[in-house]
Amino acid sequence: MMGVVSIDTCAIIHFMYINRFHLLKLLGYSVITTVYVQLEFEQGHSDSLNYYKKLIDYGEITTFPLEIEDLVEMSNVPQSKRASDAELSCFVVARRIGGKVLTDDRKAINYIRQYLQMPKDTITQLVEVLIEAYLADHLGDHELRSIQEILENNKFKIKFDLAREAAKRRWMMDEKC
Repeated sequence: MMGVVSIDTCAIIHFMYINRFHLLKLLGYSVITTVYVQLEFEQGHSDSLNYYKKLIDYGEITTFPLEIEDLVEMSNVPQSKRASDAELSCFVVARRIGGKVLTDDRKAINYIRQYLQMPKDTITQLVEVLIEAYLADHLGDHELRSIQEILENNKFKIKFDLAREAAKRRWMMDEKC
């Protein structure tokens, strides 16, 4: 994986839980977000606001400016509890610049895709980043198991054995070679 990824609030919080934000840089990503994500942290996620601010201060995330066209595009998507302005703004920016969006909110993904045409491969989730890090030898089996347990303890349940899935994908890649 390489390129620019627009990250939303829930993905940042999940990286905070597992203390692995550096994986994005190791995988070659430039990470951006929007002012709406910042507002969401300030208004509803005070427990993780300091983590977010440190990522900004250390240059791990760049706040990407929204343009008038982005705001117009956002206004064309009906307001819904299924997708916040923070999530929507990340999709709109990723689409405009030809990057990816990183979110773990399946409801938001499904809702926004009804209104914005984006190829499936431009939407990614933490699980895919973790598997990619495993395939690039940045994580091992034991780390994936530990990460899955930490996420589950923080109410983010992965419905399959992450280490097993990553190992299966590595095996499939080896078979192709």
